Amino acid sequence: MSASYKFVYNRKGKLNSENKALVQLRVYMNRKQKFFTTGEYLRESQWDDEKKKIVNHPNAIKKNKKLRDMISSLEDYEIRIMDEGKKFTFEHVEQFLSGDSDIGFIEWCRKNLEEKQSLKGSTYRAITGKLNVIERTGILTSFKDLTFENILKLDNILLQDKAPRTVFKYHSVLKTFVSTAIKMDLLAVQNNPYIKFQPKRVPDAKRRYLDETEVRKLQEKDFSTKRLREIRDVFLFSVYSGLSYADICDMKKSDLYIDHEGNKWIWRDRVKTDFEYKVPLLPQAAEIIERYADDGCLLPVKSNQKMNEYLKEIATICEIDKNLTFHMARHTFATTITLSNDVPISTVSRMMGHSSLRTTQIYAKIVDTKMLEDMNNLREKMKKSNK
Repeated sequence: MSASYKFVYNRKGKLNSENKALVQLRVYMNRKQKFFTTGEYLRESQWDDEKKKIVNHPNAIKKNKKLRDMISSLEDYEIRIMDEGKKFTFEHVEQFLSGDSDIGFIEWCRKNLEEKQSLKGSTYRAITGKLNVIERTGILTSFKDLTFENILKLDNILLQDKAPRTVFKYHSVLKTFVSTAIKMDLLAVQNNPYIKFQPKRVPDAKRRYLDETEVRKLQEKDFSTKRLREIRDVFLFSVYSGLSYADICDMKKSDLYIDHEGNKWIWRDRVKTDFEYKVPLLPQAAEIIERYADDGCLLPVKSNQKMNEYLKEIATICEIDKNLTFHMARHTFATTITLSNDVPISTVSRMMGHSSLRTTQIYAKIVDTKMLEDMNNLREKMKKSNK
């Protein structure tokens, strides 16, 4: 490192009309120093000069992180410039802090993503995939490219071969990174392209599920091949437990336990959200686990692609006129298995590992809609029988 960084409070020894002074970043290199604003104005009691950090402030944690990120980002940028064989100067610092540096936006997004250690593998891969697609368009190469016109251009390109709902998810990812860049002073607030561009929100897709008759067809069908029997069993385990494909793949014997009354439970954290959930196993789910107890693994799980491929074959054999996919099992647990049988929505939410009750309420609305349809059908039958 050719530069050293340190925060300085009230360098000029003067307070403003609000009895506050500016915190500045002192950059020292080649026996010279320059001061750059952090944008933070504080009272004397809110600055610890020995530890160079903000104290006694309601947003101290957030603001201190902003200051740390400021230096961390600058150090990374300095390394990048030097790796390119260039001499790092005060002009580079000024350009970087003003958002005019030539640092790659997607490159920065990837680095920022890597630092989020709380992200689960599936989420990390999904975001990385979206960044790769955006990079291939060649539209957002640097922070300077974050304009309304370019975001609109990106939106039009993505819509050429992607569904509006998918494109909305791309914008959600970008908006998160843009917001982080603003907090780290890498992008001026007024340069946020999403102030003008508002992605079109697409209504939630209708969650498809199996009704009681369709579940019974799956359960009672005697498949001649081991391959289809195993896929059916894993699918039904999800139907009766509510576990997602990722959670079943990640499930270990240590996640199973028996309470003092002999009830079997699954107790673990969801792969997707890291949110804890506990599920008392229904007899059907417990029986499936027992069926494969001697096989060395909890359940014979195949790749998600293969699972969905074989499920379509199973649907045809069982005469289920639906595009059967593995995630329908989880939807079926929420609707047909639990909510339709008067299990309280709060209990269902806890068993499914939802981080918000609002997610579970979507299933409750589906059950209400189905109930209304059934009653309307009943009314029509009664009208015909009375004629």
